[in-house]
Amino acid sequence: MNDYIELWQRVLADVEVQPAEIVLLRNPMDVVNSNERAWHRDTTLAMRQWQVRTLLSLRDTDREHRILVTYEDLFGQTLTTLKRIATQFNLPWTSDEAALQAQIDDFIDPALQKSDSGENLADFEARTDVEPDVKALYLLGRQAAADPDYFASAEFQQRIDEMTDEYLAKYGALYRDFNVKINSKTFFVFGEDQAQVDQVNTTLRNGQVKMVGTEADSHEVAEDLSERLNNNTIAIQTYPLDYLVVEQKEALNNYLRKNAKRETLWGIGDAKNNEIVEMLTTVSAELGADTHNVVIADDLTAIIDERERRLAIQHLVRTLHAVEQPPYLVLMADELGTPASQSAVTAFIAAEPTKAAPLRDEQPDETFKLRTPLDMDEVAATLTALCRRASQDEQQQAALNHFVSLNYDEILNVKGDQYANSVRN
Repeated sequence: MNDYIELWQRVLADVEVQPAEIVLLRNPMDVVNSNERAWHRDTTLAMRQWQVRTLLSLRDTDREHRILVTYEDLFGQTLTTLKRIATQFNLPWTSDEAALQAQIDDFIDPALQKSDSGENLADFEARTDVEPDVKALYLLGRQAAADPDYFASAEFQQRIDEMTDEYLAKYGALYRDFNVKINSKTFFVFGEDQAQVDQVNTTLRNGQVKMVGTEADSHEVAEDLSERLNNNTIAIQTYPLDYLVVEQKEALNNYLRKNAKRETLWGIGDAKNNEIVEMLTTVSAELGADTHNVVIADDLTAIIDERERRLAIQHLVRTLHAVEQPPYLVLMADELGTPASQSAVTAFIAAEPTKAAPLRDEQPDETFKLRTPLDMDEVAATLTALCRRASQDEQQQAALNHFVSLNYDEILNVKGDQYANSVRN
């Protein structure tokens, strides 16, 4: 609710209801430990989340109708704290405090407080593992909780506003995901064959990129989403935004963000990436990650089995369609071991991020529009030729993007395609 305090206040004002706002302040280290124990959440993320939610609750609540309560007082002096809240908001209070105390003692189980350090303020202030801005915010909050007049003062509010401005200047957007400050490079390798993907992973590792393969936490997510795509439970064009897979998306989001915050250069090289390319690129964009995509393209004309070739074409088209925004690198599978391909990967690692729009191909649509019904031999030959040219000259990616954009729907709707029903739906 900290994220939407102003919205709640507007809604309550619309229906002429006076809010009574209770701000609960807890030791940030206890919050971090609780997050780690319950959700294995990254320490930095948990600390920033405590900081931003505390700032929001102290900045945006109504100064005339609020009270600040510490976690320690709420659970250590529950009756006194509840009476203080009742008095503040003119709530009815029991005439039998002993009975209420008995109910409190029966309800609160101290054994459930698994992340309560019991740390006093002097010990907290002496900590060296808490950043100064976090420490200052908690100590200011404790001061305000102990002094209601100070909490209601313009001086306190001015200090909270200053801390909020300092947070924005230091960390970027005031949002719970803290995505703006992800400064690492994330590499995704897309390919049909894991052995080929591993070959590229090795080249990336030689360039100091920390690569993971099928052992990545994303692998299980990819298997699950792939199964749902194959049985038409979810649709290619909408599944990154589908509430049916919100749990998988959150798991992927947390995994990518955690690694992007810890590693300067890192990535995932897993053949299963092909199955969830839309989800990977969507989540990466939402994170604000500097994502670099490596696409391994087979010589599609060499694939004899028609079904295998059709699926390879469709996977490649899906991948190219999803990674169209720069930067991406095309490597031909039959050239992975060449010095030219290895040099291209090395240069790709070193390349500075760009926010420039992809180059546009100025050739008329007729140059790339496939005949319908599609001749898959023609599709394989044209797509392979365009990929080979793009692998030799990044400027040729514009023509490849043009081809994919024009023919995407038709290629994915080829009769017999396992994804056809998903796209139609």
